[in-house]
Amino acid sequence: MLLLSAPFDVAAAAPPRPMARAMFQVGAVVGLLVAAGLFIDWFSPGLGGVGYAISGATIHGGLIGLGWLIVTGASARWVGPISRIGGALLVASVAARLGPWGSLAFVLPPAVLIREAARRPEMRAIGLRGARVSHGLAGLVAGVFLGAHLLMTAGLTFGYHVQAGGLRAYLGAVAYDVGANLLSAEWVFRGALFSLLWRRIAFWPAAALTTALALVRYLLDPALPHSADARAGAVFYLGLLGLTACALRAWSGSLLPGYLAALGFFAAYRILAP
Repeated sequence: MLLLSAPFDVAAAAPPRPMARAMFQVGAVVGLLVAAGLFIDWFSPGLGGVGYAISGATIHGGLIGLGWLIVTGASARWVGPISRIGGALLVASVAARLGPWGSLAFVLPPAVLIREAARRPEMRAIGLRGARVSHGLAGLVAGVFLGAHLLMTAGLTFGYHVQAGGLRAYLGAVAYDVGANLLSAEWVFRGALFSLLWRRIAFWPAAALTTALALVRYLLDPALPHSADARAGAVFYLGLLGLTACALRAWSGSLLPGYLAALGFFAAYRILAP
């Protein structure tokens, strides 16, 4: 508990710089590409959801870009890294729509993000570093436990069952989590924003606020079922998952255990169907 109440170590943190213009530019590009994707799907529905893939990849890329700007203070040469990461997300998302094994391309965005961030020493301040095996296992076990609890609760209480979409569809959904959904969420909420707040306030307020922001992001996701029980369950389980990921970040000093916890949870969630 002393660890969770300790102030954030700012030794490696980047000094704040003005970044309103950079955020406006990123937001403008995200808005244009999302609109373009929706336009493509609206007027060319026969393309198999390519427009939706463009819009989704752009939103995830925008979140990663937001995190990058927060961490670096929008220092010089931010356009290149954000563009390359966003391009990797676009390629992976479109490839997943075009071919049965296109989801394998979701290994590309994490690789590009790690390569770009490894060049910036301030990225270690938000937990972009390795973790001990014990920390990683603890994160994975925590996520699997929450996921197993979700499966039992959803099946016994709300009548959900295992989806019949097939192994390929399931692996495609998990690949999307690995290379887009969880990548952007952990990067911006548990990495950039949590670190920013932890420098200024205590652990628990920082964890609660960033978890609430992550919940808003998931509740606005059109892929989330709109039923009241699904949304109540999302608030409960994603809230616990967010706080757990923040605690793992504080304990290990790395984003990896929280990422593995989220992966273990979503691997179970993807099994469910109404």
